[in-house]
Amino acid sequence: MFLFPNDQFLIKDMISSYISGRLGNQLFQYAYVRFLLFKRGNKEELQFNFSLVRAAGETKDGFDDSLKFFQVLPYKEQNKDIVLHDGSFLQMLVYLLFKIDQRIFKIFEPQKWFNLFRKFGILFCHYSDNNITFNIPKEKNVFCYGKYENPKYFNEIRSIILKEFTPCTSPLESNKQLYSIIESTNSVCISIRRGDFLSDIFKDRFLVCDKEYFLNAMDEAKKRIYNPTFIFFSDDIEWVRENIHCDVPCYYESGKDPVWEKLRLMYSCKHFIISNSTFSWWAQYLSRNEEKIVIAPNRWSNIPEEKSFLLSDSFIKISTEA
Repeated sequence: MFLFPNDQFLIKDMISSYISGRLGNQLFQYAYVRFLLFKRGNKEELQFNFSLVRAAGETKDGFDDSLKFFQVLPYKEQNKDIVLHDGSFLQMLVYLLFKIDQRIFKIFEPQKWFNLFRKFGILFCHYSDNNITFNIPKEKNVFCYGKYENPKYFNEIRSIILKEFTPCTSPLESNKQLYSIIESTNSVCISIRRGDFLSDIFKDRFLVCDKEYFLNAMDEAKKRIYNPTFIFFSDDIEWVRENIHCDVPCYYESGKDPVWEKLRLMYSCKHFIISNSTFSWWAQYLSRNEEKIVIAPNRWSNIPEEKSFLLSDSFIKISTEA
């Protein structure tokens, strides 16, 4: 017989969230939780479950807790089912009914359950649902699951985000010269995502920004930015050196920097040519340059029905073939 713990024995005042993906994804999930915390008076403890991250790949490939490298608020790590571990009686009851239905009966679609969950402080949503408006829950413990890839979820606290997404570690001495170039020129961060986007699993869906896109974006940057200096960042920097050529000063990040250092180098640039990558998107968002020019692809994926909320109206869009 399963016994529900009495509410008085539960840890109180907590916001818990599943975390998934690598750094770019994790920053979105933290930013939404941070917004919830802000709206609820900054009273709760934070708790994250990284089991989905570690199940997706190896630490050497970035599948680990990447939040620990930044000046985010203290948080606990708990890798058991977040609702069953810390939920109230009612939260666990409705969640267990959902689990039983999905495993045995399949009477209701998950979205109907997720709509019900919100009445109990369980803010679950499909990964493709990035424009849902959530009411701020009043329950003691709140549970989150989703991507939250929409700046509307945290624009209100952008100043907090800028501070907390600053790396804990000082800039590396080995990048002193590159930082100097970035600061003293009209530096343009060019982020070229290859890696897993070229794999059979992802290329049909995410391979949007090809060589032609970057060449066209660079031409556009030269029209709009006086005397630009291009700074290239990529998970395949050798391919960039061999295939992307330009007639203005250009420099290359080593490709060996830790992810927190690479992000800081990127957001230190004055302007941006981004790819359809959350990591690339965060570089421009974290920029302190209020007059930045951001050049982006005109679509985020190859699936028409997948609408992205990351392509701001202020971005200069470069057409890519569908």
